Amino acid sequence: MKKLKLKELESRLQQVDDFENPKLLLEQYPTRPHIAGMDMTFLKVALQMAQTAVYSLHKTSTRKHIQKKADEWKVKMEVIAELRYDLPASYKFHKKSSVDIEVDLIRFSSEKLPN
Repeated sequence: MKKLKLKELESRLQQVDDFENPKLLLEQYPTRPHIAGMDMTFLKVALQMAQTAVYSLHKTSTRKHIQKKADEWKVKMEVIAELRYDLPASYKFHKKSSVDIEVDLIRFSSEKLPN
């Protein structure tokens, strides 16, 4: 599996032309990561709305937890790419100007997504 920098992935995605009825929609949930469990709530809603699959970015360190939730929801989870993301400091109390974190691009799918 090729490791991509998130900026490289974003660049590749920007080269995709617009479609009237897209089969793939990428979104970022509208909260900061410090709100515990919000990413999983957003993911479950996305899975309920999806017709075929959901693609989501998660810290690699949480992969076991994400797999546990996928098993619980009876959806297939596949790590499509392992990426590195340069996360800039966003608060004054952050000691480093940026931190390089590992993230997974994950595809969730099943014949019947959870309700």
